[in-house]
Amino acid sequence: NGNTFSAAKARYDNNNKIFKSFGQSNFQTVEGYKIETSNIVIDNKNTFISSNDKTFVQDKEGNKIYLENFEYFKKKHIFKSIGSIKIIDKFDNSYNFTQIYIDEKKKEIIGSDAKLYINNNDFKLNKDNKPRVFANTINVKDSQSTFIKSNFTMCNYRKNDKCPPWSILAKEMLHDKKKKTIYYKNAVVKVYDIPIIYLPKLSHPD
Repeated sequence: NGNTFSAAKARYDNNNKIFKSFGQSNFQTVEGYKIETSNIVIDNKNTFISSNDKTFVQDKEGNKIYLENFEYFKKKHIFKSIGSIKIIDKFDNSYNFTQIYIDEKKKEIIGSDAKLYINNNDFKLNKDNKPRVFANTINVKDSQSTFIKSNFTMCNYRKNDKCPPWSILAKEMLHDKKKKTIYYKNAVVKVYDIPIIYLPKLSHPD
């Protein structure tokens, strides 16, 4: 399939068409993703690659992806992982998930239980801002990111995890990176966790 593997030691079971590596192992997908892991299993009958060990993935855009395990479906060019997942993108923004799908062909990431911490200074009005978005699910593409059942704020943290001075809850939040605008559907603006106003539609510059 055009994927390249390297390992210090490996075994191939020709009857079951299963390749296993032992210890530190690396591979690069045909789409250019670089993976550092250990104890890889390549199942050629079911056309997937997996490891139950900690894994580091770097895509062609320079995003760094940290996984506790993974499955890679060779024909569909899709990574799947569950557990503690962290992504640091090329802008130094940090994403946390409990489950993730990465589509190499579409250059798309879908994650659940998402927590996005925006560290890009261009997004901040002042140095004390701590812009962040928590959402049930997130879909990240090159040109836009979509958050379902989201909670967004730019406020600094308060002691004892108290609610931020203001936040915007929404059924859907869309960040259009080309237009540099954030759009909301069914938004509720909260001040100190008290609902103040409901807006069917809302938008503002990013």
